[in-house]
Amino acid sequence: MQYILNYSLQIIFYVFGFFGLLVSLKCFLDSSKYTSIFFISFIVSFIIGYFFKVLFNKNKILKEKNLVITIFSSWLLLTLVSAIPFLSFIDVLAISDIFFISTSFITTTGFQHKFLDSLNVSEAFNIWCSIIQLIGGVFSIVSYILFFLVFFNKHDKHIVFNKNIILKFFSYYFFLFLGFFIFLNLFLEDIYFSFMISSAIISTGGQIGSFGPVLGYYYSNNLYLIIYLFLSITTILILPLFLIIQNYKVLESSYIKLLNRSLILLLVVLLILCLLFEISALNFIERFFIFFSYLTTTGMLPNKTSDILVMQQLSSLFFIFLFLIIIGSLSGSSGGGLKIDKVSIIFIKIRSELRKLTLSHKLYGAELIKKGYNQKELNSLFALLALGGIFVAVALLILTSSGHSVFESFVLTMASLTNTGEGFLHVNNMSLNKSFFSYLILNFLMIFGRFEVIGYLLIFQKFTIRNSL
Repeated sequence: MQYILNYSLQIIFYVFGFFGLLVSLKCFLDSSKYTSIFFISFIVSFIIGYFFKVLFNKNKILKEKNLVITIFSSWLLLTLVSAIPFLSFIDVLAISDIFFISTSFITTTGFQHKFLDSLNVSEAFNIWCSIIQLIGGVFSIVSYILFFLVFFNKHDKHIVFNKNIILKFFSYYFFLFLGFFIFLNLFLEDIYFSFMISSAIISTGGQIGSFGPVLGYYYSNNLYLIIYLFLSITTILILPLFLIIQNYKVLESSYIKLLNRSLILLLVVLLILCLLFEISALNFIERFFIFFSYLTTTGMLPNKTSDILVMQQLSSLFFIFLFLIIIGSLSGSSGGGLKIDKVSIIFIKIRSELRKLTLSHKLYGAELIKKGYNQKELNSLFALLALGGIFVAVALLILTSSGHSVFESFVLTMASLTNTGEGFLHVNNMSLNKSFFSYLILNFLMIFGRFEVIGYLLIFQKFTIRNSL
């Protein structure tokens, strides 16, 4: 397992460095003054890739704790590499601003810092913003795979990953991105925006370079929205499609029932919401796109949402959007959120326990929980839910003390934890307030939001192993 971790992280940083080299080359051909700073990103990324090889070369056994520390360190180092080009603006940006912007993009959260508005004229930095999201998206899936291998490798003989399969996954991911890009360009006929929108969709980052989450007028007609929807559905299925191609037994033994149940639940929820909550200024396709954008935690929005009248109607659906981003996406995709498959497992597990306890003891009511023979599993499940609630409460207190209202603090907290970012702020007519403590807590929440997969896998592991006995 250790060698797979080392190899995966090396590829991440080498690919990131390669993209930095390409942007540096573009700047050189355009005679841009930013050539050197992107070249430095390339050098630093390659050095970090080699650093991981040297640091972990002697370790053969990988434990859960070591994996968590390594993945967390990788997020921080990826943030560092992402931040290097933004250091060009150190005269107008504080270090806290630079790292907030970088964390926002690498975790595919996509908060729209005010400074980004001034970068809209820079193709190099818009491409860089999209590349950061692209790398963040693939690293989110790879980290899920690594956690999955550590938790399940001892229990399922079908789960076999090696260097070749990891390399195939990277090739598959970027080939899929290239397909998105070519497919979009056939309709948009704009290479520049096709690249940025493709990156925003496949990473579920939702940021169109430095332009923010709102699509321009030209890119918001119904045909384009349908295309984006199709690509978003493909994004949810990135890992399952790879398993079908590479190792169907893993999908069949550990994922397919959950996937079927979750996808049906996703579509049912989406259709009900689109039918029941009509927004007069938006047609059905636009509503469906907005709901699905939040359900995948992408947060990309059509141009009409920039209208103040539409904003007022959308803001009245706050709890609907909150529900969508909390259950949004599936584990193994590049999306954040509590995830609907975790919710599905929680309800199935509780129902299973209550059914067994009822049949075994013929008990009814609240005493079922107290007298269950599987109390440890139930305790771990409830502990995971409580831990999330504690983090939300602490974040609310800190953000409120830094000058935000309670509502604003809650919106910022959920936007960070679910990696929905600016898309969720936009429908609540909110903007970020510059504050060192706010940036610090939001940076932590954005990265922490990527580790909620651990809680899911703990529940999933106990659920699948016990039911396979």
